[in-house]
Order: sequence, then structure tokens, then C-alpha cells
Amino acid sequence: MRWRSGVCLLFCLAALGASATDSAEEARKEIVTAYQHSLDALRRGDADAAMEIDTADWISITAGQKPRTRQELEPFTRRDIASMKPPPGWSATWKPDYEHTGTLTGIQIYDLKRDGDSAIVLCLVGGTRTEVIDGVPHAVWSGSHVRDTWIRTSAGWRRKMHEKLTVNERMIDGHPASR
Repeated sequence: MRWRSGVCLLFCLAALGASATDSAEEARKEIVTAYQHSLDALRRGDADAAMEIDTADWISITAGQKPRTRQELEPFTRRDIASMKPPPGWSATWKPDYEHTGTLTGIQIYDLKRDGDSAIVLCLVGGTRTEVIDGVPHAVWSGSHVRDTWIRTSAGWRRKMHEKLTVNERMIDGHPASR
């Protein structure tokens, strides 16, 4: 009888582990979808839908600048929405191995750490183009490394903080370019 309890306990623990993994996977899918919906809304010029990604107390931090609140930035978003369309081909993608397989164009999520109802997302936001360097074609990416803090709300996952860790960074074949 005792071994049955142990086996039952092992199955229960395995189920809990699978459940935690499934929920982390589900959170990742929902967050990637939220990024994509925001890109699509920007493409349509829909400021309200584009800002649905963020909480009311969202804050944006860019390296070397003072933090800005949603309330500070929202009027500019509404005014400039027509000029905020992502370039053609931009999408939100889960790609955790860019150092080995190269960079993409758009929002390339490469890490997501979930802790209950919050998650930290690391992503590349920028564009990749082919450039010939010393006679050899290379994938050259320009953009920013970003750390976004997300929380799960009754309306789904929402971004609470956006931190642009680098500005005008350049990588060649997924590796930092020397300046």
C-alpha cells in the first residue's frame, strides 16, 4: 500500500510539473499574440488597440533617458499613430536561439521567465538585412534589446514596464558587432 502512495505522489508531482510547464507555454503564446496584435493595430493606425498591450500604469524606460509614463506618451501616440506603422515584414516571433540561428525582423522574443502572475520577457526589436562584409554576405541586425515586464490581469497578459536596454545596437550573424 505504501508504494502505491509513493507512486500516486510521483504522478501528482509529475502532473503539477506538466501543468506549470503548460501554463508557462500558454503565457508565452498569449504574450507573443499580444505583441502581434499591437503591431497589427499600429499597421491599421488604431491607437486604442495598439495601447491595449499595456497596463494603465505602464512605464517606458530608455537607456540614458528619464522614465516616461503611459499618460505622458499617450498623447504623442495618438497624434503620431499614422507615422508609427511597423515596416513591412515585421512580426512578433518566439525565437530563443538567435545567437545560433540568426536574427529576424520585428519583435523577436528570445527569453520568457514566468513567476506566477508576472513574467519578464527579453526580446530584440529591430530589423535584419543582408549586408556584404569583406565579400561575404552576413545577416546584419540593427535595433534594441528590450526587457518587458508583464502581469496577468483579468483581461489577459498586459505589459507593465518596457525597458529599452540598448539603442541603435548592431549585430552581425547574431553576435555583437564591434564599433
